[in-house]
Amino acid sequence: MDSQAQHEHQASIVTSSQTPSRRDTVVMGRQDYLSVIIRLTGVELYKLRRRGMSKVLLIVGILLMVLSFVGIALPALFLAGTPTRNWLPPRCTTHGQLKPPYCLDHPANAQDLARAEAQQRAQLQQYNGVLGLPDAVNTITQLMQFGGLILIVILAGTIVGGEYNVGTVRLIYTRGPTRAQFLYAKVGAILFSSILGFLLLFLAGLISSTILNLVIGNATNLDFVDATWAWHFLLYLLAQILNLFWYGILALTLATVGRNSAAGVSGALVWWVLENILKGTLLLSAPLFQNIIGDILHQLPDLFISNNLEALIQNQAAYVFSLQTAQLSNLHALLVIAAYLVLFLGISWWFNKQREITN
Repeated sequence: MDSQAQHEHQASIVTSSQTPSRRDTVVMGRQDYLSVIIRLTGVELYKLRRRGMSKVLLIVGILLMVLSFVGIALPALFLAGTPTRNWLPPRCTTHGQLKPPYCLDHPANAQDLARAEAQQRAQLQQYNGVLGLPDAVNTITQLMQFGGLILIVILAGTIVGGEYNVGTVRLIYTRGPTRAQFLYAKVGAILFSSILGFLLLFLAGLISSTILNLVIGNATNLDFVDATWAWHFLLYLLAQILNLFWYGILALTLATVGRNSAAGVSGALVWWVLENILKGTLLLSAPLFQNIIGDILHQLPDLFISNNLEALIQNQAAYVFSLQTAQLSNLHALLVIAAYLVLFLGISWWFNKQREITN
């Protein structure tokens, strides 16, 4: 009996040693659908943070913003460094071609210097329109609609296309979560990157413009800020972020369909260029047809995604910068944008679900 009990005890030890056990440091977390997506989004953001390309794109964006404002302010900086005496009228000559006050027939006095300084200050004040608030915000967002758009397209295209380029897509699709969850995690990473990237570049531009405006001697005036302006300013920033997010989703979809980063990046940029060209062509062609065809050609650009994104931005810019509103309403723009997002996310979901990952 003793030998049999000892044998059973040894067998139980062997069996227990072969049974894998999870360490206390491993935290699986909640396994519901949304929690898995949130964790996968965190993984995607971790990968972006660790990749050198993400840091390079951010640095390039910040440098683009800072150098753009330095280029805008460069004439004003030279102007501010010009001695006040350079603004005095020339000395009168004996030929009589110039007469006072267009020339000085006496040594410059304090009144002449004060008048010259006022002229210099008036010239510098003209730069307050692009460097001072709120107009500097418009300058920043105009730069973001071009430079920021290119950066987010590159980032979004590589989020998906990179998985196909290096073959890791086969690995991640066998790790437990569904393909749809992996797709939604990448969408969440693009949304977070659009928000964070826009805010960082916006702050870089705002700080640059404010510092340069102070260097040339222009004071910052915030008298225009009130509750209504602040609300529309917030909506204006959200519309700008939505613009970046949409082109990120476009790059994600095209990279998914094309199964590489080049398809996402180049396809999204070509879409942006061609849509603007086609919009101008249709508006120029519409007056040539004095019938229903002309009406259709005139109304067709209202269904373009770029037109509706611009309308959403313009309708808020009307309050922020005292401009005119767009012809398209906010409701129309939001419905069209939502339809495009659903369509392209649906295309990405379908290709992810149906595709066989063989290489």
